[in-house]
Amino acid sequence: MNLKITTAIFAFTLFVSFFTSCDKDPEIITETVVETDTVFVTAIDTVFLTITDTITLTQLIDDTATTFILVRHAETTGAGGDPILSAAGQERADELTRVLGDISLDAVYSTNFNRTMLTAQPTAGDQGITIQNYGGFDLDPLTDEILGNYQDGAILVVGHSNTTPSLLNVITGTNVYSQLPETQYDNLYLVTVYEKGRAKVLHLKYGEPTP
Repeated sequence: MNLKITTAIFAFTLFVSFFTSCDKDPEIITETVVETDTVFVTAIDTVFLTITDTITLTQLIDDTATTFILVRHAETTGAGGDPILSAAGQERADELTRVLGDISLDAVYSTNFNRTMLTAQPTAGDQGITIQNYGGFDLDPLTDEILGNYQDGAILVVGHSNTTPSLLNVITGTNVYSQLPETQYDNLYLVTVYEKGRAKVLHLKYGEPTP
Protein backbone atom coordinates (compact mmCIF):
# COMPACT_ATOMS: atom_id res chain seq x y z
CA MET A 1 0.00 0.00 0.00
CA ASN A 2 2.12 2.90 -1.29
CA LEU A 3 1.14 6.47 -0.58
CA LYS A 4 1.20 7.96 -4.05
CA ILE A 5 -0.89 10.27 -6.19
CA THR A 6 -3.57 8.44 -8.15
CA THR A 7 -6.99 9.93 -8.76
CA ALA A 8 -7.38 12.57 -6.06
CA ILE A 9 -6.35 15.53 -8.22
CA PHE A 10 -9.38 17.70 -7.48
CA ALA A 11 -9.29 16.91 -3.77
CA PHE A 12 -5.57 17.63 -3.62
CA THR A 13 -6.12 21.00 -5.29
CA LEU A 14 -8.75 21.79 -2.68
CA PHE A 15 -6.30 20.85 0.05
CA VAL A 16 -3.41 22.92 -1.30
CA SER A 17 -5.45 26.10 -1.66
CA PHE A 18 -6.73 25.68 1.87
CA PHE A 19 -3.52 24.57 3.52
CA THR A 20 -1.34 27.35 2.16
CA SER A 21 -3.53 30.18 3.47
CA CYS A 22 -1.64 30.19 6.74
CA ASP A 23 -2.22 33.83 7.58
CA LYS A 24 -6.01 33.60 7.72
CA ASP A 25 -7.99 33.42 10.91
CA PRO A 26 -9.70 30.08 11.59
CA GLU A 27 -12.92 29.77 9.66
CA ILE A 28 -15.63 27.17 9.59
CA ILE A 29 -15.74 25.42 6.24
CA THR A 30 -17.82 22.32 5.64
CA GLU A 31 -17.19 20.59 2.36
CA THR A 32 -16.81 16.92 1.48
CA VAL A 33 -15.27 15.55 -1.69
CA VAL A 34 -15.43 11.82 -2.42
CA GLU A 35 -13.32 10.31 -5.19
CA THR A 36 -12.70 6.55 -5.31
CA ASP A 37 -11.53 5.65 -1.77
CA THR A 38 -10.57 9.17 -0.77
CA VAL A 39 -12.59 11.47 1.47
CA PHE A 40 -11.53 15.03 2.16
CA VAL A 41 -13.37 17.04 4.78
CA THR A 42 -12.38 20.53 5.91
CA ALA A 43 -13.73 21.89 9.17
CA ILE A 44 -12.65 24.54 11.68
CA ASP A 45 -9.41 25.35 9.87
CA THR A 46 -8.41 21.69 9.92
CA VAL A 47 -8.24 19.31 7.00
CA PHE A 48 -9.30 15.72 7.60
CA LEU A 49 -8.01 13.24 5.06
CA THR A 50 -8.58 9.50 4.83
CA ILE A 51 -6.23 7.87 2.38
CA THR A 52 -5.33 4.52 0.93
CA ASP A 53 -2.98 4.93 -2.05
CA THR A 54 -3.48 8.56 -2.92
CA ILE A 55 -0.62 10.87 -2.09
CA THR A 56 2.95 11.09 -0.87
CA LEU A 57 3.41 12.92 2.42
CA THR A 58 6.54 14.69 1.20
CA GLN A 59 4.36 16.82 -1.10
CA LEU A 60 2.43 18.06 1.93
CA ILE A 61 5.46 19.31 3.86
CA ASP A 62 6.30 23.00 3.78
CA ASP A 63 10.07 23.29 4.09
CA THR A 64 9.76 26.89 5.29
CA ALA A 65 8.04 25.80 8.52
CA THR A 66 8.47 23.19 11.25
CA THR A 67 6.47 20.01 10.66
CA PHE A 68 5.20 18.04 13.65
CA ILE A 69 4.02 14.51 12.84
CA LEU A 70 1.91 13.32 15.75
CA VAL A 71 0.65 9.79 16.35
CA ARG A 72 -0.71 7.85 19.26
CA HIS A 73 1.09 4.62 20.14
CA ALA A 74 -0.06 1.50 18.30
CA GLU A 75 -2.22 -1.32 19.67
CA THR A 76 -1.00 -3.02 22.86
CA THR A 77 -1.41 -6.39 24.55
CA GLY A 78 -3.08 -4.62 27.49
CA ALA A 79 -1.06 -6.75 29.90
CA GLY A 80 0.40 -5.08 32.98
CA GLY A 81 0.94 -1.44 33.79
CA ASP A 82 3.33 -0.83 30.90
CA PRO A 83 2.14 -3.13 28.09
CA ILE A 84 4.08 -3.89 24.95
CA LEU A 85 2.65 -3.80 21.44
CA SER A 86 0.38 -6.58 20.22
CA ALA A 87 0.93 -8.24 16.85
CA ALA A 88 -1.46 -5.69 15.32
CA GLY A 89 0.47 -2.91 17.02
CA GLN A 90 3.78 -4.15 15.67
CA GLU A 91 2.28 -4.19 12.18
CA ARG A 92 1.07 -0.61 12.63
CA ALA A 93 4.50 0.52 13.85
CA ASP A 94 6.05 -1.03 10.74
CA GLU A 95 3.40 0.66 8.59
CA LEU A 96 4.28 4.02 10.17
CA THR A 97 7.89 3.42 9.16
CA ARG A 98 6.79 2.78 5.58
CA VAL A 99 4.46 5.80 5.47
CA LEU A 100 7.24 8.11 6.71
CA GLY A 101 9.95 6.44 4.64
CA ASP A 102 10.24 9.28 2.11
CA ILE A 103 10.37 11.98 4.79
CA SER A 104 13.78 12.91 6.18
CA LEU A 105 13.03 13.25 9.89
CA ASP A 106 15.18 15.50 12.04
CA ALA A 107 14.10 14.01 15.37
CA VAL A 108 11.87 11.37 16.94
CA TYR A 109 10.27 11.96 20.35
CA SER A 110 8.42 9.47 22.54
CA THR A 111 7.19 9.25 26.09
CA ASN A 112 9.14 6.71 28.14
CA PHE A 113 6.69 3.80 27.96
CA ASN A 114 6.98 0.47 26.17
CA ARG A 115 3.99 1.13 23.92
CA THR A 116 5.22 4.52 22.68
CA MET A 117 8.89 3.59 22.43
CA LEU A 118 8.06 0.41 20.50
CA THR A 119 5.86 2.43 18.13
CA ALA A 120 8.62 4.95 17.51
CA GLN A 121 11.54 2.52 17.33
CA PRO A 122 11.07 1.08 13.81
CA THR A 123 10.91 4.56 12.27
CA ALA A 124 13.78 5.90 14.37
CA GLY A 125 15.91 2.86 13.52
CA ASP A 126 15.09 3.13 9.83
CA GLN A 127 16.29 6.73 9.80
CA GLY A 128 19.24 6.27 12.13
CA ILE A 129 17.79 8.56 14.81
CA THR A 130 18.03 8.16 18.59
CA ILE A 131 14.64 8.54 20.27
CA GLN A 132 14.37 11.49 22.65
CA ASN A 133 12.03 11.09 25.63
CA TYR A 134 9.62 13.75 26.84
CA GLY A 135 7.16 14.03 29.70
CA GLY A 136 3.53 13.67 28.70
CA PHE A 137 2.57 16.68 30.80
CA ASP A 138 5.48 18.90 29.68
CA LEU A 139 4.00 19.80 26.32
CA ASP A 140 4.66 23.55 26.33
CA PRO A 141 8.40 23.04 26.92
CA LEU A 142 8.43 20.24 24.33
CA THR A 143 6.86 22.50 21.71
CA ASP A 144 9.30 25.31 22.48
CA GLU A 145 12.24 22.90 22.34
CA ILE A 146 11.25 21.50 18.95
CA LEU A 147 10.53 24.90 17.44
CA GLY A 148 13.83 26.22 18.79
CA ASN A 149 16.02 23.30 17.77
CA TYR A 150 14.44 22.08 14.53
CA GLN A 151 13.35 25.14 12.61
CA ASP A 152 12.05 24.06 9.19
CA GLY A 153 12.55 20.41 10.17
CA ALA A 154 10.23 17.39 10.39
CA ILE A 155 9.74 15.74 13.78
CA LEU A 156 7.81 12.61 14.77
CA VAL A 157 6.18 12.73 18.21
CA VAL A 158 4.60 9.53 19.57
CA GLY A 159 2.15 9.99 22.42
CA HIS A 160 -1.07 8.75 23.96
CA SER A 161 -4.83 9.15 23.55
CA ASN A 162 -4.75 12.16 25.88
CA THR A 163 -1.30 13.69 25.27
CA THR A 164 -1.53 13.75 21.46
CA PRO A 165 -4.63 16.00 21.33
CA SER A 166 -3.24 18.06 24.21
CA LEU A 167 -0.06 18.67 22.21
CA LEU A 168 -2.17 19.66 19.20
CA ASN A 169 -3.92 22.25 21.36
CA VAL A 170 -0.59 23.63 22.59
CA ILE A 171 0.84 23.86 19.08
CA THR A 172 -2.26 25.47 17.56
CA GLY A 173 -3.16 27.65 20.56
CA THR A 174 -6.68 26.22 20.67
CA ASN A 175 -8.85 23.84 22.67
CA VAL A 176 -10.30 22.14 19.60
CA TYR A 177 -8.81 18.69 20.12
CA SER A 178 -10.26 16.29 22.67
CA GLN A 179 -9.09 12.91 23.93
CA LEU A 180 -8.94 10.17 21.31
CA PRO A 181 -11.14 7.08 21.69
CA GLU A 182 -9.28 4.34 23.54
CA THR A 183 -9.86 1.92 20.66
CA GLN A 184 -8.53 4.28 17.96
CA TYR A 185 -4.93 3.97 16.85
CA ASP A 186 -4.88 5.03 13.19
CA ASN A 187 -4.72 8.84 13.49
CA LEU A 188 -1.75 10.71 12.08
CA TYR A 189 -1.59 14.50 12.37
CA LEU A 190 0.73 16.41 10.08
CA VAL A 191 1.04 19.89 11.62
CA THR A 192 2.76 22.72 9.77
CA VAL A 193 3.85 25.25 12.41
CA TYR A 194 4.84 28.76 11.40
CA GLU A 195 5.06 29.84 15.02
CA LYS A 196 3.53 28.60 18.24
CA GLY A 197 -0.20 29.24 17.99
CA ARG A 198 -0.15 29.64 14.20
CA ALA A 199 -0.33 26.29 12.48
CA LYS A 200 -2.22 24.16 9.99
CA VAL A 201 -3.31 20.62 10.82
CA LEU A 202 -3.73 17.81 8.33
CA HIS A 203 -5.52 14.85 9.93
CA LEU A 204 -4.76 11.54 8.23
CA LYS A 205 -5.52 7.89 8.88
CA TYR A 206 -2.86 5.24 8.30
CA GLY A 207 -2.65 1.47 8.49
CA GLU A 208 -5.64 -0.74 9.13
CA PRO A 209 -8.68 1.33 10.18
CA THR A 210 -9.85 1.29 13.79
CA PRO A 211 -13.32 2.24 15.11
